[in-house]
Amino acid sequence: MFIVSEISPQFGNDLDIAEQMILESKMGGANAAKLQLYPAEMFSPEPVDPYVKSRELSFDDFKRLKTYGDKIGLPVFATAFDEERLGWCLDVDQAYYKIAARQHKENPALVDKITSMGKTVFVSVPHDYDVASVDVREGCIYLHCIVQYPTLLEDVSVPTFHDTIFEGISDHSLGIAAALIAAARGAKYLEKHYTINYAWQRSNEKAHLGAMTLEDLRTIKRISSDMERILAAD
Repeated sequence: MFIVSEISPQFGNDLDIAEQMILESKMGGANAAKLQLYPAEMFSPEPVDPYVKSRELSFDDFKRLKTYGDKIGLPVFATAFDEERLGWCLDVDQAYYKIAARQHKENPALVDKITSMGKTVFVSVPHDYDVASVDVREGCIYLHCIVQYPTLLEDVSVPTFHDTIFEGISDHSLGIAAALIAAARGAKYLEKHYTINYAWQRSNEKAHLGAMTLEDLRTIKRISSDMERILAAD
């Protein structure tokens, strides 16, 4: 299973913590780490919350983390929420691109542009979105996504992957059960938030609750690899 470790916004804009998360993701077996690039005004009511503003990554911040990933051998890429930040992603020549679940409704023009670039793009599709309306494009990897932070276990749904457009999940659920169920059903990709400490809680960093730790990541990687061997031999 190809695992994307999502580290935004759990590092609180402390770049040293972000680098630690990237390093731990590498140690745990992740295949890539992901950031989020957006202007604070996009997700904060007026006046802009100072803490939300402090989490806004500059181009230099993004480049530093991308360079660090290159140094240790883990691709670092980002979700760009506007045209300017998409330009940043192109400037650093990131290996992958990402469409967030909310972008389908909030910025369909940007979705169309990114999925038309001929790049490898992970596309989160909201669980309540009409899948039949998705314009399936070459190079895009479609991830089933329940847009709840965190997702309670009774609200989890995991598709079968042999008869849908989905090849994996973007998982915000508590624990690692959903990730393992997806692996057992043949998912090839998993995106899940990463945390160093579940206790680092702020109202606008709820992703910690549905995140994976280093131990969780190692467990997912090991068991999903075993499942792949079993399914291949079946």
